[in-house]
Amino acid sequence: MSKTDVEKLLFDLNKGRILTKQTFEGLDVEIYLDERDASAFADEWMQAFERWAQDTAVAEEEVLRACREQAFKQTLAITGEPELAGYVSDDIGLIGAALLQDVMQDSFVNQLLESYRQGRLPLR
Repeated sequence: MSKTDVEKLLFDLNKGRILTKQTFEGLDVEIYLDERDASAFADEWMQAFERWAQDTAVAEEEVLRACREQAFKQTLAITGEPELAGYVSDDIGLIGAALLQDVMQDSFVNQLLESYRQGRLPLR
């Protein structure tokens, strides 16, 4: 497992480099969550989850839990939307699980990470 990449993700989250007010600017939360729940995105997300995030040993990694928690708290603080915060936390958890397993050749997970690194929510 490669903790270095996940530790960098946590560092970037803690420094406010990934989730900012601009990330959520102009967001209609209900519409966004509906788009995420549409089968095209949701099916790909679940397939990636099944590939990388179901391993209990990975899910219990402290650095991964810290990433998920930080993502949830930041999203909630910025938006006041707990459901949205849960989705963002799940995304960060999926990205972190893939990073821990050195499997960033997964194009879907790479797209998720790239969206967040560019200050955008996936799909936007």
